[in-house]
Amino acid sequence: MMSDIEIVIGDGSVTIRRSGRSAPIVAQVLGLDRNPDGELTRLWLDRLVHRPGEEWTGDWSVRGAVSSIIERVGIGAGEAFAHPPESP
Repeated sequence: MMSDIEIVIGDGSVTIRRSGRSAPIVAQVLGLDRNPDGELTRLWLDRLVHRPGEEWTGDWSVRGAVSSIIERVGIGAGEAFAHPPESP
């Protein structure tokens, strides 16, 4: 299942809007990663914000079983779990 997603990153939280759904999802950011250029590459969230088997289109991908990890597609997030995330 594919979902068009809009993500708005706030101060310590993320708002996610799915196409076809009126209610946004709000989650707290538990940690984040940036690439050497300072661009945000990965966010660890406090809850699941996706359904099993769901894939996102656009700039972000999602995975996770207990809470969601969203990752920016195509900008050097290569060190997947090499170090712990920084706090928001």
